[in-house]
Amino acid sequence: MAFSTTVVHPQSQPITEKPANNDALSSLLGAVMLSVYAAHKSKKAMRKMRRELIWTAFKMKFKSMFSKKEQISNQTLIYILIGVIALILIFVEPILALVLALVALILILAGVI
Repeated sequence: MAFSTTVVHPQSQPITEKPANNDALSSLLGAVMLSVYAAHKSKKAMRKMRRELIWTAFKMKFKSMFSKKEQISNQTLIYILIGVIALILIFVEPILALVLALVALILILAGVI
């Protein structure tokens, strides 16, 4: 027992590689890939793809014109109204604008608005 040894291996932290978030590089690579793909297509096939793209874009635009849009919440409208009133009051009555800002802050912190 006097001559026994133990070996302790240090634990290394796993290295996590984060992907580079480089939008310019990815768009450039996409453009190069599309140009290579387009080079292999004939003019007739490219015109057909272009017509399909334009028709699809037109249909999506037409659908978006007649679809229901999200409604703005009442809370957002109240914030906008308070901001506009405070902005107007800053130029007309600065002290009244300060009072309005304090009242709005109290109401927001109290959870009323």
